[in-house]
Amino acid sequence: MQSGFWRKGRYKSMFRIVILGTGFIGSSHAKAIRNIDGVKLAAIVEMDEARGRKAAQEAGCTWYPSFEQMVANESPDLVIVALPTFLHEKYVIRAAQAKINVLCEKPVTLSLDSFDRMAQACRLNGVYFMVAQAVRWWPEFVQVKNMLHEDKIGRLRMIYETRLAQHPNWSSWHTDPKKSGGGLYDLHIHDIDYLYSLFGMPKSVYAVGFKSESGCWNHVASNLKWKNGLKAVCEASMDMKGGHPFTIELRVCGDKGTLDYRFVAGFNIKDGNQAANLMYYPEDGEPARMDVPQPDPFEEEVRAYVSAIRRKTEAPIPVCESRNVLEIVSGIEQSLETGKIITF
Repeated sequence: MQSGFWRKGRYKSMFRIVILGTGFIGSSHAKAIRNIDGVKLAAIVEMDEARGRKAAQEAGCTWYPSFEQMVANESPDLVIVALPTFLHEKYVIRAAQAKINVLCEKPVTLSLDSFDRMAQACRLNGVYFMVAQAVRWWPEFVQVKNMLHEDKIGRLRMIYETRLAQHPNWSSWHTDPKKSGGGLYDLHIHDIDYLYSLFGMPKSVYAVGFKSESGCWNHVASNLKWKNGLKAVCEASMDMKGGHPFTIELRVCGDKGTLDYRFVAGFNIKDGNQAANLMYYPEDGEPARMDVPQPDPFEEEVRAYVSAIRRKTEAPIPVCESRNVLEIVSGIEQSLETGKIITF
């Protein structure tokens, strides 16, 4: 289903994308697609007619109330599955069977068996499959990764990450552990994925946390260790109280210096007076605030994936990596439930 191909530095035809869902993530993708050359948002699929028509009108595309109606009328190159987590497997497989490449939002699913069914469907139908982990394109996280590769921090001693939020107020399915996985899968997976992208599979994980009355692990602190001795502590919550702002922190400590990133928003990541600050504290030298360019992570993610599909190269996030990350998160859940250290 690759409609575009390279000719004299340009693609012959427009790359067409369809988004399933009109929530926060779906809307973020719709805005990002507008800024990508050679890419067109062809349609939005949304069961709720009022929401669907409004989103399609704002995006300048067609609205369909069902996936089947969209497939009957469109020939997209890529479907972005931005639906609630418990619907991901169903629509990833439907897209694969329709021979459409897939970008599925995180958390991709809540079990390895489910992931394997999705990956197999895409593989058997010859389409691309990638999990959308936008933190890999988050500007400051990219800067930290680059500085690690440049050995600016030296031998690493400890990494700390936190991602804290109030409970979502726009839906009820987040409270069901069988549908959302709670803060463990919905938030914690961001930072676990980032650590995996830097250091690969850890040797072990141990976690403590708080389980909501509905059974969701909504506040989690995980200790990860790698074979080379590196350690990391990650904290995530989607049950902060008292109007606590959406907060992200990343601190990297080494024998040559420290990197310290802090981001604070409002109720959600896009709300309030967002403030971000990445500081570099070198062992020899003055502290410096890093001036980091601010490309949109969703735009960079989609652009990189579309480029891979067009060139028929490996996806920016290979399927095996997303499976390994899900295995780590599953291990964290096992540690929370049993109180034991889980090894890989």
